[in-house]
Amino acid sequence: MSPTPQQPQQGAALPPDERIRLYGIKLMTAIAATMRVGRAYHAQNQVFLSQLENLLDTVRPILQQSGEAVLVAHDSDLYLNGVRIPVNKSSFVFQKTVIELFTRLAISGIRFEDGVAASELGRLFAVFLAVDGPTGRELLTAAEAAAIQGATVILHASIDPSGTSGADAPPPTEQQLAEMQLYEPRIEALEVTGRRRQSQAVQGARLLLMPTSLQTTLEVRHAKRVVQPLVEGVSLSEPVVVGLSTLSQRDEYTYAHAVNVCGIAVAIGHFLNLDRRALSDLGVAALLHDVGKQAVQGKITNDLESFTAEEREAAERHPIEGAKLLARSTSLNPTTLNCLRVALEHHAGRGGYPAFPPAWRPSILSQIVAVADCFISLQSRLSKAAPPVSPTEALGIMLGPMAHRFEPALLWALVRSVGYYPAGQLVVLDDGYIATALAPNADDPARPHVRVILSAIGVRLAQDKQVEYRPLPPERRVLRALKIAEYPEGIGNSEDGAQQAA
Repeated sequence: MSPTPQQPQQGAALPPDERIRLYGIKLMTAIAATMRVGRAYHAQNQVFLSQLENLLDTVRPILQQSGEAVLVAHDSDLYLNGVRIPVNKSSFVFQKTVIELFTRLAISGIRFEDGVAASELGRLFAVFLAVDGPTGRELLTAAEAAAIQGATVILHASIDPSGTSGADAPPPTEQQLAEMQLYEPRIEALEVTGRRRQSQAVQGARLLLMPTSLQTTLEVRHAKRVVQPLVEGVSLSEPVVVGLSTLSQRDEYTYAHAVNVCGIAVAIGHFLNLDRRALSDLGVAALLHDVGKQAVQGKITNDLESFTAEEREAAERHPIEGAKLLARSTSLNPTTLNCLRVALEHHAGRGGYPAFPPAWRPSILSQIVAVADCFISLQSRLSKAAPPVSPTEALGIMLGPMAHRFEPALLWALVRSVGYYPAGQLVVLDDGYIATALAPNADDPARPHVRVILSAIGVRLAQDKQVEYRPLPPERRVLRALKIAEYPEGIGNSEDGAQQAA
């Protein structure tokens, strides 16, 4: 018998956080439905009573797992027991309804406790539905006076936006992901490919980093929303997909570069076992690392190799300008302080800029962003004198001539995060066929997951003839990675390979 959303026992095979996310979608949907039915029917009407029972049925499995169900709004997201509830097209309207309810009532959320009865839920929602009823602390007082058992109002909530609850839980297996796909609505994080995540993040970065936004108030919470899908993707072991499709235009370069650096930095942080809160902070700091460039870009017209003294001084001032912009545009908290430091330090150390005292050591987040920034910059340089290189060539440069600039452990973390042949890299196999790398192989970086796309004589294979190896078997091997200059006509650069991979 096929499982349905009413059979949570199948979900029991999932990690705790994934079950909470599924239950969270159902809970916010049930609360929205209860409010809608409550506005149309009297509290004693059988339709409303039936809806209360449906709501209770939704709450029960959460109580069985955790002993309580705490649903709160923080910024523009909903969290259930500290875990962010994902949103997709079908559930967005329910999330909006619940957040608007909490906002109107001037509360942060609701706590359901073990033993709550449908009758108690009815009394609570009667308070919610009252015309011109109490809000805020008065609502809490009214609920307490009504002696409602098993359900309470939460006035204030402090939530870790990165979802640290259950952070040590392992990512779901392929079988568990298959089981999750039988549930509706599906979790958005499992529907979105790496390419779509990257594209959405670029759109979000454009809104966040455009000069008009930076000149007003830079909301770090908006940056967290851009970064969160990338953090979720790496936690689900999705390969990092670097998008280079729009880098010929300097304004688009800014947004895509920020997102690409963010994705690589988060992947490195994940390999280093940073917890979710640290990954979220790292992602936001990486996204904002170059915000200072908007203050100096009008003073630079030449390529790097042709900088005048004034242009070089302006370019090397962008870390300081970025720190100043963040300091005056954001409220200070641990996340923004991390962003300030990364913006200031991502070019510092070992002959970099700005100049710091000899004893100064950039933070680990700054060092990670510096590695990610270099890896992406080598692949997307706009200079005619120093054209871009392929992902594997970028790794070779960083492990060779530029190795002295970085901590060896972070370079190794980069290699293990993206593999010897990063996603999108074209490689020649031992039979002469050409393949595009899809993802690194954690067990053997020399044998990536690949898709064969060209025959040994350079003929593009029909889609139904393209063979995938996940990973490349022991009897097969990669002869070498192709350089950008060697890419066959019609294949393009590494970005085209990444599109194939997605």
